[in-house]
Amino acid sequence: MEIELKFQLPESKKKSVLQTLSKQKAQKIQLQAKYYDTADRLLAKNYVAIRLRQEGEHWVQTFKAASKNHLQRIEEDIYLGKCTQEPELDLSLYKHNQTVQTVLRDILGEAPAELQLQFQTNVQRTFHVFEFEGSQIEVCLDDGEIRTPTDHARICEVEFELKQGSAQELIDFAKTWVDKYQLWLDVRSKAERGNLLAQGKVVSAATKAKSLNLDKDVSAGQAIKQIIENTLNHILPNAAAIADGVAEADHIHQARVGLRRLRSALKHFSNWSVHIDPSWESHLAEIFRALGQSRDNDAIQDSVIPLVKQVCDFDFPFPENVDANIAELLSDSKTTQLFLSLFSFSYSDQQSKSKLSKQAAKSLTKLYQKILKDAAQFSKLEVEQQHRTRKRVKQLRYCIDFIAGIYPEKQVQQFFNKLQPIQEYLGFYNDLFVAEQIFEQQAAEHPQFLFALGWVKAQQPHVAKKAAKKLQGLSTKDIFWDEER
Repeated sequence: MEIELKFQLPESKKKSVLQTLSKQKAQKIQLQAKYYDTADRLLAKNYVAIRLRQEGEHWVQTFKAASKNHLQRIEEDIYLGKCTQEPELDLSLYKHNQTVQTVLRDILGEAPAELQLQFQTNVQRTFHVFEFEGSQIEVCLDDGEIRTPTDHARICEVEFELKQGSAQELIDFAKTWVDKYQLWLDVRSKAERGNLLAQGKVVSAATKAKSLNLDKDVSAGQAIKQIIENTLNHILPNAAAIADGVAEADHIHQARVGLRRLRSALKHFSNWSVHIDPSWESHLAEIFRALGQSRDNDAIQDSVIPLVKQVCDFDFPFPENVDANIAELLSDSKTTQLFLSLFSFSYSDQQSKSKLSKQAAKSLTKLYQKILKDAAQFSKLEVEQQHRTRKRVKQLRYCIDFIAGIYPEKQVQQFFNKLQPIQEYLGFYNDLFVAEQIFEQQAAEHPQFLFALGWVKAQQPHVAKKAAKKLQGLSTKDIFWDEER
């Protein structure tokens, strides 16, 4: 298992990093690698990479595969030594490694795979092993390029690999470099970037949330670690695309969903661990708001404008929704430090032994009681309070999602079936108010937005009434998570 963190390094800071490594009498080596895959890139689609790499005078064949998070990867190196001629890729070299054999068989089937050269990398690596708090950490500056027959891309990144010691000390050591050299966390591998280049693409599809199946016997402290790890797996690939300035609308949307999931867990499960830092929330909220400003136009064009156009023949021109500031925010050292702190938490030693089901019941009941109170008086609430209800319903959905595995699936699904239409009505209700603000801004230049503005204002009370009716259908009888039931 390889434990490693990778960061993008601004060109302006490369000289400073080289000077720091030179003071340690760092070594240099030329690395030339060839990456292989099937014609339809089955390995890349399953987050696996196989390469042949010349390291100075020696050759190494390497298999890499995704693991439980973006800090760890399965890795198997086969050292081929000095070769009189360039070796050919040989998958039979992995015949004694059951893990590699199983992964390859699941992806490629039983028949011998025909792997073809997809791209190459040529990198000068400057590296040194540092001692830190009892751990040994290799720092590598990789300077070079990825190349295909028709294109190329620059590589300028710093890697921190744990040679001996703890993952937390690796993270702590990396944090000492982030501010000094303006490093930003990038979970995309050279293999992913090369695969994109070979296809003429600049970014992978947005990463969506993956289900979390908690063991009912784990403690609440262990559970919150796994929950935060799960949200980081969702957020970080999308955040890297945004920081690199290559994100599409869906990356921004998924980053926001991931942040909302994370913030929901931190808000309602915070008492499950004494290691949760209250200061995380303010920065997460700042990132969420910034992404929201970029996301609103896309959401309104998808949800509201098509309905307005059903009752009129107007076109509604929207401005280009590109915000360079969000790339700066996601590549900012402060953001990287936040992500590293969350990573560190997921590796922390949790002392809490409290039972997960007991803590979950307390947390969910407390939130659900607030929703029931809102439901009883929704029509009388101020608009801001109604939107607070929407947030609470969404938070409840995410919180149950995280811990659903410890409850009977049928009961969870019955509850979700009741919650889903409420979420949809409240979500559309919010869209109408966001649209109102946007349409007011656009109306000065494009008068047709006055019609759209009138339409959304007319819809607001009707949608609020439908949402209120659905909310009134909720009751304490719906609770399935109480241990005493």
